[in-house]
Amino acid sequence: MLPEVDEMRKLLALVAIMLVSVVACADYLNVIEPIRSTLMSQQTIRVGDAGPGQTFAIVADRASDGGNCVNNYCQYGWDQLVPINDTISPIPDGWEVQASQTQETPMRAKIKIGPITPDGQYLIGMKAVDEGNYDGLGNLTFYVNVTVTRDVFTISVDPSSAEAGVGEPAIYNVKITNTGVASDPFEISVKDGTLPAWSYKKSALVDYGSEKIVPYEVVLNEENTKTFTLVVNSLSSPLIHAEVPLVVNARSSIVNDWKATTHGLTIFPIILEPVYALMGLIGNLL
Repeated sequence: MLPEVDEMRKLLALVAIMLVSVVACADYLNVIEPIRSTLMSQQTIRVGDAGPGQTFAIVADRASDGGNCVNNYCQYGWDQLVPINDTISPIPDGWEVQASQTQETPMRAKIKIGPITPDGQYLIGMKAVDEGNYDGLGNLTFYVNVTVTRDVFTISVDPSSAEAGVGEPAIYNVKITNTGVASDPFEISVKDGTLPAWSYKKSALVDYGSEKIVPYEVVLNEENTKTFTLVVNSLSSPLIHAEVPLVVNARSSIVNDWKATTHGLTIFPIILEPVYALMGLIGNLL
């Protein structure tokens, strides 16, 4: 092997070792919610979708290293997540960005989207702060890319048509799937005018990236078949909502009366509890 080639290989190996050492000693921010990502300064994290008026959180470890450091500051190097308002990522009108508490573990910064924000891509600047620079870390600036859209949840209802006795509840199982990055409270109701005299509302909190099945009851006080519209609204913004048409059929029959016993009776003798339980079981089997 030529001496020049051997020296060149040694030089390249030395450069590679130096680069690995620089990376191993670099400062990192470990984001753990709403997605997991390890960031270096000036990098951008793409978190997903959120609707107008919704609030989501950026949660990060206080660890300041990619896992190769053994000093105490590696575990508690960062002290706070703080929003920045620079020319690259000016905070949009109507938005609220709240810093994490100092030395909160893990750090949790909150971003509330303006209630009338148009759909589109938005960039929010933040920095991890080493308070007083006690650990020699300074600040690590990063950016949060979020897509604002009304399309952040889906619903499905089972059954689409239900029958019950007159004055007894017909039950619909409403599945709400939250596809966004913001945990959100949703309200279930009947659209005005589609089911006269029925204004019952029910709410449920659905965590981001999850689903929840909520039973919703409808009652008719006369024998009739009605088509109505079930509405699911986000309580964060009226712009986030979905609708589905359903049918309720109220009929007087002994089977429906027996089914009704499984929903509870106002007053009945304790001695008759087994009888009512049997009636309810038979009614639901028919």
